[in-house]
Parts: sequence; structure tokens; C-alpha cells
Amino acid sequence: MKKFRTMIAMVMAVVNLCLVSTSCSNDKDEPVIPAAKSIAGSYKGNVKCVVGKSESTFENIAFSLAAPNDATLDINIGAFGNPPMAVPAFTVKGVKVTGTDGTYALSPTEFSGTTDAGKKYLGTLKGAFAQGKLTVEFSLNYGAMPMALICTFTGTKQK
Repeated sequence: MKKFRTMIAMVMAVVNLCLVSTSCSNDKDEPVIPAAKSIAGSYKGNVKCVVGKSESTFENIAFSLAAPNDATLDINIGAFGNPPMAVPAFTVKGVKVTGTDGTYALSPTEFSGTTDAGKKYLGTLKGAFAQGKLTVEFSLNYGAMPMALICTFTGTKQK
């Protein structure tokens, strides 16, 4: 009987030790925000364009990034330029986004379309987001332009 009591006491001690050493954490893991939704929003910045040997910078241009799902963006590029080389706003849809923890890449994407004025455009786009800045590089053939505009947008997210 003494052995039985000793064994019961040991089992109770082990159970108590297990209960005491098991912790319930109050720390809640922060939810992971999908890449596209992390950088979606409105941005303002400068667009630097090069055509041949000519270079122009257009200030205070708006870019809008919408996330139709967790991994892609629709990027609305605001109007820029001056007549006769003015480029109206256009949207590049389905740009894939990868990355985490504040550093994201916009995969190279081909795009094409027609403006409201009936002018055709086509090009490629790629970019990155890091340290709070969005950089988008795009090549654009617009209307009857014989050479592509090679442009780089650098901007910050608007609050």
C-alpha cells in the first residue's frame, strides 16, 4: 500500500509539473499581409523619361496601385508630358508582386491598350518597393511615336 501511495504521489507530481511548465502565450502573432495588399495605394513622385538622347522629368505624377487579389496589382499611371508628347493616364493590369517584410518586386509585365482618344500604346513594366519608396520602370510606345519612351517613376505613398 505504501508503494501505491508513493506511485500516486509521483504521478501527481509529474502531472503538476506538466501543467505548470505548459504556458499559454498572450503574444498574438501579427497577421501576414499579402504582398500586393502591402503596397497598394496612391503614390506621388517624379517620372524621368528618355527618348533617344533627350531627357525630361515630370514632377508630381500620380500612380495608383490596386490589389485585385493577394499576388497581383493593377497600376494606374497618371498622365504626364507636354503637348505634342503628352501621354494620357493608362492602366497596366495583372502585375505580379513578390516579397515580404517591406521589400517587394513587381515582375516584368507586358501591356497594351487603346486610349479614350483611340491611340494605341504598348510596352513593358517592372519595379520594386523598398524603404517606403516605389520605383517603376516602363518602356512605352505610344501612338505614332517612332521610338519608345524609357521612363522611371520614383515616388512615395500618400497617406
